[in-house]
Amino acid sequence: MGLSTVRGAQAVSGEDANLSAHGRRALAIAPESWIRDETEHFVLHFAHGFIGGPVAVEAEFYYRVITAELEIDPAKSPSKQKSHIYIFETAEGWREFIQSASLEEWTGAVSIGNDLFLPRFPEFKFKGNALGHEVAHLLVRRHLGNALPLWLSEGYAEDVSVRAYAAFFRARGYRAKPRTLMVANPMPLAELTQYTVYPAASRVIDFYRQSRQLTRFLQGETTKPQFAKFLRLMAGGEPLESALRTVYGARWLGLAGLERDFQKKYASLLGDGDEE
Repeated sequence: MGLSTVRGAQAVSGEDANLSAHGRRALAIAPESWIRDETEHFVLHFAHGFIGGPVAVEAEFYYRVITAELEIDPAKSPSKQKSHIYIFETAEGWREFIQSASLEEWTGAVSIGNDLFLPRFPEFKFKGNALGHEVAHLLVRRHLGNALPLWLSEGYAEDVSVRAYAAFFRARGYRAKPRTLMVANPMPLAELTQYTVYPAASRVIDFYRQSRQLTRFLQGETTKPQFAKFLRLMAGGEPLESALRTVYGARWLGLAGLERDFQKKYASLLGDGDEE
């Protein structure tokens, strides 16, 4: 990390005029414990260097992977403001934050505006793909647009973070592969693509999984630049069927054709129990 580390009361004293309301709310929880530091693209807030340091390395790795995959040129961004990452190291602190921010109890990490909030508990060696997932949300909103429908927003963030998380650990000598469990009873795409808020807690996991699988299917049916174009169109507010015709018009003219081919592919995968 950088040379700008500050601790305790100084780290939450408001010396950074860019702190958001949610950021100030986070720093008000055990205010004397926070340390502030910076990397090339992020400002990090944490309690211990052995937690903050690995998060910094991981976040920068995901930043490079996602900007390259989506052909994002950060130099062209109208804003040079760094994103803030707030790391909670205790379950109590994380619970207090999600309650104060009126988030769902099942929230494992969240990006709000230009900020990212996540728990990182010292007792767990492997932390999961939540950090990469939220970095994806930040980058898509900041550089592509904020109009992605819920299924594609969560589907792409989940897919790229699962793949990048495995790549991160493969680079460190682990035999990691991106995997996700299949959904036993996938919902019709007309239903999946209409969600504007999260389904009931009992269906949230299946919603994330199927959204990822549909996103992965769309990526596999075209080139990376074409999928990036599709994502840009959708992030800019283009209706789904219009974006499908623009990018996938040689294959599908609308949702019905996509539904047919996706379900066919899905049925062939379901017997394997999981997807790699």
